[in-house]
Amino acid sequence: MYETPMKAISHHRLSRWFVRPQWLWLSRNQLRQLLAALLLWTGIWFVLTFRLPGADGLQVGQPSPLSITAPEEVTFTSDVLTAERRTQAANNPDNLVYFNDPKIPIDQRRNLFTLLETIGRLRNDPTLDEAGRLRALSNLPSADVQLNTDQARLILALDDEEWSLLRTTILNLYDRAIERYDYAIDERALSQLRDRWLSFWLATTSLDTAQRELAQQITSAFLRVNRTLDNTATEERRAKAMAQVEPVEVKVLAGEMIIRAGEIVTPAHIEKLQATGAMPRPLGWSELLGYGLLAAILTAGISGYLHVFQPKLMTHPRALTTLMFSIVVTLLLARLTLLVYNERPIFFPLAVLAVVTTIVFTGQIGFAVSLLAAVVISVMEGNDLTLAATLFASCTSAILLTRQADRLRSFLIAGFGVTATITILETTFWLSQQAIFTLSGFSGWIATTVLSALANGGLTTILTFGLFNVVGRLAGQVTALQLMELAHPSQPLLRKLIREAPGTYYHSVAVGNLAEAAAEAIGADALLLRVAAYYHDIGKTIRPAFFTDNQMGRENVHDDLDPYISAQIIIDHVREGIKMARAAHLPEQIIDFIATHHGTGLVRHFYQLALQRYDHVDERDFRYPGPRPQTREQAILMLADSVEATVRAKAQHGKLIAKRNGDTSERTTPGAVTLDELVQSIIDARVREGELNDAPLTMRELGQIKTVFVNNLQSIYHPRVDYAPSLVRT
Repeated sequence: MYETPMKAISHHRLSRWFVRPQWLWLSRNQLRQLLAALLLWTGIWFVLTFRLPGADGLQVGQPSPLSITAPEEVTFTSDVLTAERRTQAANNPDNLVYFNDPKIPIDQRRNLFTLLETIGRLRNDPTLDEAGRLRALSNLPSADVQLNTDQARLILALDDEEWSLLRTTILNLYDRAIERYDYAIDERALSQLRDRWLSFWLATTSLDTAQRELAQQITSAFLRVNRTLDNTATEERRAKAMAQVEPVEVKVLAGEMIIRAGEIVTPAHIEKLQATGAMPRPLGWSELLGYGLLAAILTAGISGYLHVFQPKLMTHPRALTTLMFSIVVTLLLARLTLLVYNERPIFFPLAVLAVVTTIVFTGQIGFAVSLLAAVVISVMEGNDLTLAATLFASCTSAILLTRQADRLRSFLIAGFGVTATITILETTFWLSQQAIFTLSGFSGWIATTVLSALANGGLTTILTFGLFNVVGRLAGQVTALQLMELAHPSQPLLRKLIREAPGTYYHSVAVGNLAEAAAEAIGADALLLRVAAYYHDIGKTIRPAFFTDNQMGRENVHDDLDPYISAQIIIDHVREGIKMARAAHLPEQIIDFIATHHGTGLVRHFYQLALQRYDHVDERDFRYPGPRPQTREQAILMLADSVEATVRAKAQHGKLIAKRNGDTSERTTPGAVTLDELVQSIIDARVREGELNDAPLTMRELGQIKTVFVNNLQSIYHPRVDYAPSLVRT
């Protein structure tokens, strides 16, 4: 019995050697490190080879990657320029020939007059009753106009004077339309008359709305195109005009600039390059191989450094991939900059990579990647080691001055440091290369150098401040500075919250205070929680008056709404908040807080109202979409939000007491609870409903959170004591 081909292959020893990855003797993590190294190697090789044009050459409509001059003097007949001039000659408006038929508007007016006369006779026909007149008007012999029943009734309802006015208006309207275009109406004129002029002219008459519509319909129906393009004669004129254009001769001098870097490539450029033999050629195999080997050496060097001195980074594939990707993107931007800029590119902000890497990872990694990028850029610029030294020195000063980057001034100081470093080093190199020093030459050079250094420093400050959050997010990190910036009241969403929903804003601040204190008690991320608390209710700014935070003593608008509608409005603040947060590009961690701060909880008040009003109520219509909290921080925010709102409501209604008397027979305020009881009941309810099932909170941590909540709220509300009733002695 024969084995199937696939089965036979699976039994062969070589198949196991090729199919199973064990022959590589690599773990999963080592394989990811290898892939990250391959990404960097490929990126460096690509940017190095991209310096020269590829096999496809220049592309029409795209910027030229380099400047090209003519190698020799050439004179040739330009087919491109000749075709352009012939096209221009053919498109001259004088070549258009039109045919006018003056009989059409005259015949149409005669037909219009006949139709109006027919309508007039039918109005006064003594042989027809009203129904017969309606039928006759609805079936007029004219193919141009078909009146409906309402229009026929309108005509019959007019007295003789009104009909005469309508008839005269229609004829005058037709005459005015024809005269406006001098009895020569083309498609464009007809469209303008029907869409604009007829209704404009009728608006100045004394007719009512129905009569104007009838007059416009009848007039418009008889307007016809009588001016058309004579295609045959027009084509003959165009062909004659093109034939009269002589071929264009072009002379290109040796050394003449054919195209500059960054200039948009046109067919004329391509024709010149082909005629002069200056069209870029593809890379040779030796160049490709040399750049590939250099890229491999640099990749091996940075990978070895990270493996020996930064082993923790090597165990985090997401962070490692983000680092390699950042290097490749920076080098690609440098490559594009060098292609479109012919001068010394000291303005390129390589320090952005250094500072961002330092903030997101470490300063040691920042130094390493800066050195790597500086070497690659110097190779792109023709092995210019002085350029590499300048760029690496600027990165070094930026890294040393940025430090922890916990304030905006750190980025400003780094930018000034970059500017100063580039200026000093470039001045040093320039002076060392000058055989004769002249003040005029130095002043002109230093002005350009300082401007380039200022551009580098400014770009470093701006781009670093804007990009380190992006890189941190890609690496799976949220930086403290990003959270601090988001917490500032000048943020657009927070300003909108303060301005349009001030009650919700103060509620969010109070929730932030509670959540931050609870996070510090259990060792959670307090800053993240405070920022999340500020943004968790931004969806309420869509309909602020529908939330009790912002009603401020006014009547509750929900009293007049159906419970289903009210519940959806309340629930939608979560969905709207997510949309607003994504539109504002808030971090995903903050958006997750917005989505989970109510979990899948029930809008209980309106659910109860619905049960009282309707026989069948689906509980799912009154639940938040979720999901439930997934982290400790999200769970704390849910509890802080519920506790703050509930305690404030109880305090406002006088149902919050400091403590209970031991004698239960004594009088107490109906529904009054102590702060401790209220907080405990809220936490118990969330646990009982399963809202905290997915959050890694322990019962001990819940107890600590409750204690923090009670202590903080106790100092805010100062609830009154439920005094015992006075005893009257007899």
